[in-house]
Formats: sequence, C-alpha cells, structure tokens
Amino acid sequence: MSDTAVERLVRLVSDVKKEDHTGNGGGQSRKAIDVRLAEGWFSLFLVAGVVYSTIWSVQAVNWVDHLNVLTPTTALGLAVGVVAAKQRHLSRLLVHLVTPCIGFSLALWLTAGAFYKGDTLAFVRGLQGWFTTVTHGGRGDSASIFLFFVVALGFILAYTSAWLVYRTRSPWLMIIINAVVLLINLSNVEAGDVVYLFIFLVTSLLLLLRFNVYESVMRWRRQGLKYMGDIGWDIMQVGAWVSLAILVFSWILPAGYMDPTASQIWTLNVGPWAQLQNTWDRVLAIQERSNASNPGNFRDTLVLGGNPNLNRETVFTVQSSDGSQYLASLSYDTYTAEHGWSVGTLDALPINANQEYFSGAMLTHTLQQKITVIHPPGEQYPYLFGATQISSVSLPADILMSQTTGEFIALLRQKSFLTANTTYTVVSQVSSADKQTLSSVPLPVDAPKALPTKPDMPASPNYYNPAIVRTYTQSPHNLDPAIADVAKKITATAPTMYEKVTALEYYLRTHYTYSLDIQRSPDQEGVSWFLFHSGNKGFCNYFASAMTVMARSLGIPARVMVGYTNGEDDVVHHQRVIHGTDAHAWTQIYFAGYGWINFEPTATFATFARPLPNQYHSTDATQNTTTSGKNIITPTTHKKLFQPEASDHANVSGGSDGSKAWSFTQQMRVSLAALILSLLGGAILFGIWWSRLFRRYDLATRIYGRLCLLARWAGIELRPSQTPYERMQAVALATPKEANILERLGDIYVRNRWADPESMEHPHRNGELKELPALWSHLQSGLFLYVVRHPYFLRWLLLRMGNWLCSMWRKHPAKRVSARYELEQHNE
Repeated sequence: MSDTAVERLVRLVSDVKKEDHTGNGGGQSRKAIDVRLAEGWFSLFLVAGVVYSTIWSVQAVNWVDHLNVLTPTTALGLAVGVVAAKQRHLSRLLVHLVTPCIGFSLALWLTAGAFYKGDTLAFVRGLQGWFTTVTHGGRGDSASIFLFFVVALGFILAYTSAWLVYRTRSPWLMIIINAVVLLINLSNVEAGDVVYLFIFLVTSLLLLLRFNVYESVMRWRRQGLKYMGDIGWDIMQVGAWVSLAILVFSWILPAGYMDPTASQIWTLNVGPWAQLQNTWDRVLAIQERSNASNPGNFRDTLVLGGNPNLNRETVFTVQSSDGSQYLASLSYDTYTAEHGWSVGTLDALPINANQEYFSGAMLTHTLQQKITVIHPPGEQYPYLFGATQISSVSLPADILMSQTTGEFIALLRQKSFLTANTTYTVVSQVSSADKQTLSSVPLPVDAPKALPTKPDMPASPNYYNPAIVRTYTQSPHNLDPAIADVAKKITATAPTMYEKVTALEYYLRTHYTYSLDIQRSPDQEGVSWFLFHSGNKGFCNYFASAMTVMARSLGIPARVMVGYTNGEDDVVHHQRVIHGTDAHAWTQIYFAGYGWINFEPTATFATFARPLPNQYHSTDATQNTTTSGKNIITPTTHKKLFQPEASDHANVSGGSDGSKAWSFTQQMRVSLAALILSLLGGAILFGIWWSRLFRRYDLATRIYGRLCLLARWAGIELRPSQTPYERMQAVALATPKEANILERLGDIYVRNRWADPESMEHPHRNGELKELPALWSHLQSGLFLYVVRHPYFLRWLLLRMGNWLCSMWRKHPAKRVSARYELEQHNE
C-alpha cells in the first residue's frame, strides 16, 4: 500500500473520531459517554430552564395535590436523557423502551406514597378499576390517577427534551413540545404566573443561540478556520440583550386587541384537538382542580367538585324588558354517583336565523333579549345563551334535543363559536303560569296515564309523557336512601306537587349556606355528602343537584340547568352586565302542560318571581302555528323528522335528515382538521428524516445522494451504469435553468471522492467545499418544486402496493378457492 493511501486511511479514521466526539458522526467513539458535555454545561442549564418553566406552570395550576414531586423527577428525567443521548453502547430502540418504563415505575412509586401510604398494590388495583371504567365509557376522576400520569409524562418530557438537543440535534422541536404544554397550563394560571412564559422565552432564545454558536464552531474546526476563543460568550451576551429587548418590546405593545375571526383558531373546540381534549377530560377528570380562574365553563358534563374559581370578567351585556331572567346554556338529564351530571344521546335540528320553535307549553309570553358577547365563556360546543324555552335566534343554529324525550337541551351556533363583539337576539317563550295554576298540576303518579283514544277528543293538559317521567326521575341505583327519606320528611305536609317542590327549595335555602370552600373526598357521592357531611355548606352545583335528586326521589321530573344569573343592572346604558362570577346552576321542574319551571334552591340568590294571574298576554304553540305559517317548528315537527313511528319508547339513532346534515358537517370539519394535522405532522417527520438523510457521509456525498433521490422521485431515469457526470446531465435535461449548478456539484463530488487528497484539485485543499451549502440551498427548493409538479413517487407507491397485494393473493390460494366456492353457492 502506498504512503498516500495509508495517510488517507489514517486521516479518514481520525475524521470519524472527531465527528463522533462532537455528536455528529455515526461510528463508535472512544468513550461510551462524553462526560465533558461538549456542548457545554451552560447549554444544559438552558435546557433545564426551558423544561422547568413548563413544569413550574403545571405546578402553578395545582391540578392535584403532591405536584411538588415533579421537581426531582424532572431533574432525574433530564439526567437520564443526557446520559442516554451521549452513550453509544445501547441501541436507540432499547433506550426508548427502557426509559418510559423507568418513568412509569417512578410515577407508580411516588403516587402510591402520596395517596396510598406507600401501598403500591393498592394503587395498582386502583389503576385496574380506572382502566375498566374508562374503557367502558366512564369518567376517571381520581386525583391519584391524574398525578400518576402527570409525573410519568413530566419525566418523559424532560428525557425527550435532553434527547432532542443532545442526540438528534433538534432544539427547535424540543422547544415546540414544551411550548405546547406550557400554553395549555398558562391558560389556567393566575396573572402573576406569566413569569414562567418569560423564563421560557428567554431560555429558549439563548438555547437556540448557544446551539447555533456551538454548531458553527464545530464546523469551523472541521474546515480548519481560525476564530477567537471567546467568540461564543461575546455572541451569547449580545443575544441575551437582544432577547431581553424583544421581550420588553412585546410586553409594552398595546394589549386587548383580538381579531374575532382569527381568535376562532384559539377557541376552536371542534376537530381532532377537541376530541383529544374531551377524551383527556373524561379519562383523567379531576375534582380537586381549584384555582383555574375562568369566566364560566360549560360542557356536556357537570362534576360536583371544588371551587370553580370564577373571575369578574364581563362575559355578556343583555338588553331586554325583563332583567330578572337568567341566561340558560344547557340542561342535564342523567346523574351518576361516580361522575355527576351528563347529557344523554341527542338529535340536532338545524334552523335558520329567526326561524321559530315552540315547545308546546301553555301560558307563555314572549321575551326578546339582545345579547352582546364581551369575553366569550369556555365552551365545549358553541352554546347560545338566552332565557329558558328559546323560540328563535337571529343566527343560524342547531337545536339539540333528547332522542328519548324530544325535550330541548341546548342551542348551538352553526359554524363557529361565540367571539368577542358578537351580538345576537334571542326570543324566548317565558312561562306565565302563576302559583295557583302550577298548584293545580298533579304529580305524575296521579296524572292521566294515556292520551285520548279518539282523534277529536282533546288531550288532558295534565298528561305526562312517560319518556319524560322515566328520564327525569332517574336516580343512581347506589344512591344513599337517606336522601329520599329526607325529601319525604320535608314534603310530608305539602299537598300538591308545586308545594312539595317549594318546600324542598325553602329547606335548602334555610338550612344550608353558600360556600366555595369545598373539601369533598372523591370517593363520596356529591349529593349525599352535601346533605349530610358537608357541614351544611356548598355552592350552586350542590344546591341544584340536591334539589333535583330529592325531587326525583319523590317521582317529580327534575333536571339541572346551567348558565348565568341576571347579573348587575347598568342604569346608564339600560342593560344588564353579566360577569364570570354570575355563572350558575339551578333546578327546573317539569309541570305537565306548562313545561319546565325555574326554581332557585341556592342560598343568598333571589328566588324566581311567579307572575300574577293574567299578568301577561299568553300564547301557546297551537296559536303560533296557526298564525305564522310554515316557518314554525314544534315538538310534533321534531317527532316527524326524527321518529319514524310515534312511540314513548322510541330511541332513534340519529337517522333524520337534519341529524345527518349536522353530523355530516361535523364529520367534514373533523376530517378536514385531521387531514391538515396529518399533513403538518407528516411534513415535520419528513423534515426530520430529510435533515438526517446520509448524515454519516461527508457533505459532498450527502448532497449528491439527496439530489439523486429527488431525481428518482420525479421520474428522472438514473441508471447504475451512469457516471456522476452523466447523472447530472440527465437531471440538467429536466431542469435546464440549473444546468451550471448541477455540473458544478457533480464536478466537486467526483474530485472529492476520487482525487488525490494531497493535490490542489481536491476540494478540501482548494476550498471548493465551502461552495456546496450555497449551491445546494439554491438548488434544493427548485428540485422539490419539480418533484411536486412531477410526482412520479406516487405511481411508485401505488405499484409497490399493488405488487404487495398480488403477492399476498398468491400466498393464499386456498382462501381464493373457498371464496369462489362460496360465491358459486350463493349464486345457486
């Protein structure tokens, strides 16, 4: 072997070791772990700053108790991540399998110590029960389960952050992952905790700067360039001042502006993100969440938990002739001891703007409300608010109705959620029934049991739909029997249903006090705890639930309604102002013929005033349908749309045109959002793969290999017998504008690979390698655009898939014969 060949081999081996030492190479280094941390310990300090600002935001929200364990587990996760990133003995797959096991084992041990006094087996049994509950559609509302997953995910987040920085060299991806977690938590913290965002931004900017400086220094060393030894710290000092200046400038920018259309991106509660959030809320629901300040949050479930921590932000302004009316959002029909209130299966009936709907209740009067959104409430779906028994709204909407009973549950705005400065008008049919009228309505057990047998016979106004009675007197099978005993005792002397209900209302208002200081154990049923073990204190959710459940125990149809009270009177602007603290829950009782009537069981809140006899000019559904023409929707219309046969036991699965239209719209939104997210995720994964493609080769070979790959994707024929010059000519025929650059790249590649390393023709000696990044940067975007215009790779994928299917078909001839035989038998 010649001296030149030996010297070239020695240089090649030394170059590989240098690259491995800096973390850019792919071979084995002399040490399994680079304990010196070539990127510098200051980079680890910055990584810790990014991760801990995220973890501290989780602790600031205080979702559950014992979140202080996140501090040491995060440190351990960072340490494990650095060691795993620097070691070279174990495969990546093995490391990624072992590390989550460490995180979950640590979380198991810490959670058992926090909630089960160190009894790990007891916690494992709790995990099994939680898994059984959520897989059957239930809600997992255990604080211990939530802590377990938060600790495990915190450990994995720290580990992943260190791995992305020190192994895959992707600090941007690490910052994005942490930013997502940080923003989710910052929306639930106090205003002063925004300091965590400040720490996150500063450390992120400095980390990116530090990482880029380090990569530049390593590149300069490989190229043999000279640089000042303290250039890194000089750049970091300038970067720190620039970062602080940017943050200060953004801090003093005018606040409060929000474009209503753009803000829908942040308030979008449909699509895959909403599905993920809803699944998270169901699987890891917590009752102990206490300090997430909000202006009201409305979902299809209502958990009897701790302090809702409502804030004083203005949510709505309302202009109407009757300022005493509450703003209703939705009602709940199903109660379980474990998970609180929920909404049953629903149908959706689309209505046009100002199209009228009437519930069929007698003795109602019309009330119009002009509602302006100031600060949108939190909503799972785009609920519209208004006085109960809404009959029309000035926006296109969907009426949500119970499939079982046909009762109005909520009104959804079509296409978008409520945004700031939105104004809409609601017309409601408010009950005009006075006390004497309501007192004449019998209990369901004493009411007529059937509709008239002859068509010309009028229906009794006291007839109860059996489906309504059955649904709205439902109670959990394991409900404390003492609740029914107390209800019977309270109402023992009340002769009518109305007096029984008012007796329950009066009892709760006078024997219990309003308090947000709730310390209920998650394993206790909410109503029983409130009535017998709370020290006679609670807030509106407990009062409304207690009255509803007690009424149901007496056979009285009842439900919980949520929304806002009537707020404060603004005499200057002649309107009511609704704040976040006005978010409320109350009870509604169903009176046959007169619909749902409001009751206020919560102490310190004013009771609902009953109208005087003949105080209002009342209307009913029959009168409106005969005077307004075809634009009227009634419960009869709803039955025709959604129920193929009139039956009290009908439980249609949403096969109506209206339901299908609403469902199809939602599915299209979900599909479109899923497609966008899939494309975005695919682009990110492709970018990571592309940046790491041919990374073990020198720069000239990497560029040549990627260029040939793009040419094949575009259908440009490159044969193995061709020389690099011939391949570049083939590519140049397809992209003649880049012919000179392609010829230059091919020439540099050939001489870099085959020229004498000691001769001046070698690109490493004459400095031509420095041209490659600029040449490739200019060429790469054009080649990608050419591939998009000539997507030959799609045809290749289809051919490969077809060949695979054919091969699978050839492997199973017996199945084909069996399928052919079954087809022949079927035809016979």
